[in-house]
Amino acid sequence: MKPPKILLFILSVFVLLFAVWYSMPSEGGRVGGIKLKFPSYESYLQDLHDPMRNINLDSLMEVTRRNQEVLAESQDTLSYFFDYITGNPNRIHFPDSNYTYFDSLFHEIEIADTTGNIVRIMHYGDSQLEMDRISAILRERLQERFGGSGTGMLPMIQKVPTVSIAQSASGDLARFAIVGDGHRAAHRRYGPMAQYSYVSGAAAFSFAATKNSYSQKKVREISKVSVLLGNNSKGFLMTLKCDSYPLLKTVLDTASADVSMVSWTLPGNAERGTISFVGNAEIYGVMLDGQGGVTVDNVALRGSAGNVFTKIDQPIFIESFRKMGTRLIILEFGTNAMPGISSRSGISQYMGTITEQFDYLHEVAPDVKLLFVGPSDMGKSRDGKITSWPLLNELNDSLRVNCLRHGVAYWDTFDVMGGTGSVSTWVNHSPAFVGPDFIHFTTKGANEIGGSLADAILFYYDFYRFRQEISSEVINEYIESRR
Repeated sequence: MKPPKILLFILSVFVLLFAVWYSMPSEGGRVGGIKLKFPSYESYLQDLHDPMRNINLDSLMEVTRRNQEVLAESQDTLSYFFDYITGNPNRIHFPDSNYTYFDSLFHEIEIADTTGNIVRIMHYGDSQLEMDRISAILRERLQERFGGSGTGMLPMIQKVPTVSIAQSASGDLARFAIVGDGHRAAHRRYGPMAQYSYVSGAAAFSFAATKNSYSQKKVREISKVSVLLGNNSKGFLMTLKCDSYPLLKTVLDTASADVSMVSWTLPGNAERGTISFVGNAEIYGVMLDGQGGVTVDNVALRGSAGNVFTKIDQPIFIESFRKMGTRLIILEFGTNAMPGISSRSGISQYMGTITEQFDYLHEVAPDVKLLFVGPSDMGKSRDGKITSWPLLNELNDSLRVNCLRHGVAYWDTFDVMGGTGSVSTWVNHSPAFVGPDFIHFTTKGANEIGGSLADAILFYYDFYRFRQEISSEVINEYIESRR
């Protein structure tokens, strides 16, 4: 076929498709008894007038971020703080509107670097957290402000590699996990990462800090290595070899079913090392930290809706959180719950499940603060048009109300993104902030969300510091003046 005829054929196809597009009603049409759906010309015109299309996402994210210049130049600092905590989409919602909710946490964090204590933040979530996304940015920002280094806690066997560190495990090992692939245990001693690796002979865990553009310098500064384990045999042997430093060895003389934590302090920073094990034990996690400061542990549970905690033995949680120095638990769930919710009764059932998790965590960790990060806006195709999932807005509202009612702070990702329909703006942003599935954040999008969450936490720390400098009477008088 000659080129002019090929060109004519292609143009004819486009003309035919345009005719169908222009004439197709929004509800679709039938051809030969078969119903067809095609994005209609009317729906395109509606899309042009969709208010979400006109949102400047970069401007929106800038508004939700804390602004140090505004803080420094503000003539009425109290007004600045209270305007943020009452109206900014990036604010954290607190039970009883108690903006002092994090004060005890902030006190421990700000002195951790000088006391040598490690304040640990456990960041649980679904697949949005895989590869250490979101957590890595939050960790970096907090360590820059408060000190601390390293990647935090890692499972001995990591199924999805992270951007922050390379790791491997070998030897006589078996992985047991509550969700995802892996064996299911005959007991409930899964540990704080909802999984563990069982050593039954000789095994090794190796790590090496990565040097890609995503990982930061603080991640590579590892000067304290710890192992959280339990149910060990008598004479369980652990040896650590890091860089050119001398070999460090620990032997557990007695068998114990309890949780133990073995730590080694290095004479300097290390970027790689190997822990060797001989004997039998359940390894709940390996911690790569600095000497003091704050860290964020990434616990990505692909496919989970956040209902895993009640499946773990209380003594394991109690002892683990106490030995690790856990002071904040962040729960980032809801993405996996939404597809299974088709009615308001489904939302109510999910609220019941989540409430059980809150009550359980309050029981095993009464001194630990809880922060729930709500679901993001998610899109699905409906009559040829991408719209937010039905009931997503109601799910988000119910989660916020339920969290505050049960003593859990709430950060509204849905609101931060821009609300209903905002996911299309995030997908179409350059570079894309959400992938083509209209659900999962891209690396750039995860950076934005992680940065915004860090901004929110640091804002309340700034407010905490500001309140140390003025009397409570001044604050109370100002609050009364706003009513």
